[in-house]
Amino acid sequence: MNTLTIAVPVEHNEGLNSPISAHFGHSPGFVIASIIDGKVEDVKVISNSSHSSCAEPVQMLAEKGVSVLIARGMGRRPLMHSQNMGIKVVISSGNTVREVIENYLSGNSTIMDIDQTCGGGQHH
Repeated sequence: MNTLTIAVPVEHNEGLNSPISAHFGHSPGFVIASIIDGKVEDVKVISNSSHSSCAEPVQMLAEKGVSVLIARGMGRRPLMHSQNMGIKVVISSGNTVREVIENYLSGNSTIMDIDQTCGGGQHH
């Protein structure tokens, strides 16, 4: 059995139909999807509670077992912290959680690198 846990920052909770948030750190919440043998088996939504550092949401996702984070935008520090925690960060391709997960599972995604990060506090 092949299991993967994916997190996607979202604007509000509509499960797999949730619109993705433009920026990781400013998202109101995250959809966390368990993928078993290439199929979405479980979907949960958690809030992105107030935080004093960009490391806190990354730590929270790591504690939930997330190994892939699909995001449209993210700052340099949370990207580096994600990488240090063993979380692969992928640039989202699509507008809903369903679309970005399907694109990732189909191999239609790009791993985010430092040159693709944005400045702190900017909206996209």
